[in-house]
Amino acid sequence: MPTIGTPPPSEVAFPVDTVQTLLTNALVDAGIAGIDEEIEQPIINRALRQANWLIAQWSRKRWLVYRIQDYSFVSTGALNYTVGAGQTININPRPDRIEYAFMRFAQTSNPGNLAVDIPLGIIQSHEDYSRITVKNVGTLPWRIFYDPIWPVGLLFPWPVPQPTIYEIHVGFKVVLPRFTGLQQPISFPPEYEAALNWCLVRRLKVTYQMPVDEDTKSLARDGLNVI
Repeated sequence: MPTIGTPPPSEVAFPVDTVQTLLTNALVDAGIAGIDEEIEQPIINRALRQANWLIAQWSRKRWLVYRIQDYSFVSTGALNYTVGAGQTININPRPDRIEYAFMRFAQTSNPGNLAVDIPLGIIQSHEDYSRITVKNVGTLPWRIFYDPIWPVGLLFPWPVPQPTIYEIHVGFKVVLPRFTGLQQPISFPPEYEAALNWCLVRRLKVTYQMPVDEDTKSLARDGLNVI
């Protein structure tokens, strides 16, 4: 029995599983493989593909992504800025939408001053952006449009911010990493583990044309609700 003042036990450091552990567990829970069976490589490869499809879909759903990441860049006077691997905003894969945006006067132009953040209104569609009659006018920006072109997206602050004066901040959903190999550690927050397993079990049952029982549906639904 712990004594008074003893700190609570620490949680096991994550990641705790590899991709192969996840896939094996899901295949066993789905009834596709036996608990002591050596699973054939084509079956593992098919499960890996299903897992990556699942993660790719989750990455587009705001309520299934655990945080919003802030990215920033200093204005250069350009009409637009690139979003993607190795771009002005270095994120891979490029996100599907912008979640928030604000402008800050760059400290280099106002040394010693307090940073003041001014919200930027998000132009939600290409149709709305197309209605702006003069797109290259340069002054204080107050709106922003994100065009999720694949594989590199484009950000259009408007009016066009003057070079070096403004720091543009935008929020994108953090990237849920897709799996690249069986020995890759799983680095999701712990509450994702059950959801990954049971949602994958449900998919695998459909893939192998097996009936999806209500218990599996309930466990998958509960895992998603926790997230």
